[in-house]
Amino acid sequence: MSETRLEKWVNHLSQRELPIFKYSLIAITTITSREDSSSSELASAILKDVNLTARILRISNSYIYNPSNTPVNTITHAVMLLGFNLVRDISISLAIIDTLLIGNKETHVMKLMARTFHAAVQAKSIAEQCNDESPEEIFIAALLYNIGELTFCCIDSQVSEKLINSRLLSSDEQYEKMQMDLLGFTFKQLSEKLTEDWHLSDLLHDTLHDRGNSNKRCQHILHGNAIAFAAEHGWKSPETDREINKLSKHINMSIEDTTQFVYLNVETAIHITKEFGASAAAEYIPNFKKKDINNTIPEELEEQSQYLVPDHMLQLSILRELSSVLNNKPALSNVLTMVLEGIYRGIGMDRAVLIFISPDKREANAKVALGIDSQDLQQQFNFRINMDKPNLIQQILIYNRSYWVKDDTEGQQLVTTELETALAKKPFFISPIAVEEKTIGLFYADRQPSNRPLDSESFESFKHFTQEACIALKFIKKKS
Repeated sequence: MSETRLEKWVNHLSQRELPIFKYSLIAITTITSREDSSSSELASAILKDVNLTARILRISNSYIYNPSNTPVNTITHAVMLLGFNLVRDISISLAIIDTLLIGNKETHVMKLMARTFHAAVQAKSIAEQCNDESPEEIFIAALLYNIGELTFCCIDSQVSEKLINSRLLSSDEQYEKMQMDLLGFTFKQLSEKLTEDWHLSDLLHDTLHDRGNSNKRCQHILHGNAIAFAAEHGWKSPETDREINKLSKHINMSIEDTTQFVYLNVETAIHITKEFGASAAAEYIPNFKKKDINNTIPEELEEQSQYLVPDHMLQLSILRELSSVLNNKPALSNVLTMVLEGIYRGIGMDRAVLIFISPDKREANAKVALGIDSQDLQQQFNFRINMDKPNLIQQILIYNRSYWVKDDTEGQQLVTTELETALAKKPFFISPIAVEEKTIGLFYADRQPSNRPLDSESFESFKHFTQEACIALKFIKKKS
């Protein structure tokens, strides 16, 4: 392998061809790679992307991840229900899918994406049959197994199409030799490098590094991938028969039962591929019924407005969800992040910030910021509090009241020069978070980036969410 050529291609891919994807991936993996990272931080990173948020919630409510049919309306609850690592891996997978599919209508890319999803579903089903501890983890690792080939195909269409067209006529060894001759490295080596560079699944890393021979979980992934590839030769082909024979030994089932087992997974694969937003690719999964091919990019991947609108039903759903999770004794930060998400998404704000107040009431520090330019906003919301002179924060802490700051209100007069950098003079909502008459933090929200007006109904909803947060915190403290 030419290490230099591989390194150059990975850098080219990350820095020039897929910069948005790389940014999203860094935002998620930076958080999840730290030992002290929290679920609220992961939720905050996901919520910066409206499309990603909507699709993770849809997947979190699907049967494959939520068989108990527990309603999930917030990313915070999704992390609590599914687990930190699983939501992270779903997020990364969706980021990859979005980047590879948007604007790409190449048939060979769609076929490869179809194989990827088919393999993931087969692998997950195999894991379930073998009573694996986490079939969902198997699904994600199998979904990313061909990440090197997928990314290359999207960037260098001419070379990749030449390789893919010869794939069905070549053995694995011949195919890898062709890659070495044309590229100087193999797709498997590229997948290994991307797995390291992008901090992807450890299980995927083990499978790619040939440590799967003695690891049954890695074998689930390899069998799923082999079945999906063999099916492209035809369900009655010698290649498919051979892989089904191998799989029957792996899952300890008869040939007939294994064949039926594999067939039943096909419709599931088509459904899940669509659930992940790859409807065009779903048409290429080898099925028993011939369907018309549709190469259009699914509507859910089209760009949406970055500005949220008030959604009263979502507000109600999130408040109900908040009540339902309290019996599980959630962490304080998870409850507050869930409420913040309700303010941001339910009321339709451009930005929302959760701010903690130090015990001596001398400092305000932003914990979570959601929405447009949220990273900059979070940095701004770190300032000293002057309790000796009348100012907005001092008044909130003393009187425990909410403010809708306008140009001509008392609240605006209380925005001192020291607070202008963080709070500005444009309209915004701000409200205290109090437990047993002790203010521990603040909720802030505005529509400044879009210049959309604030209104009385939104302010009442804002105060209601704050009140519910205080009630929830009181309940948690009583339970502890």
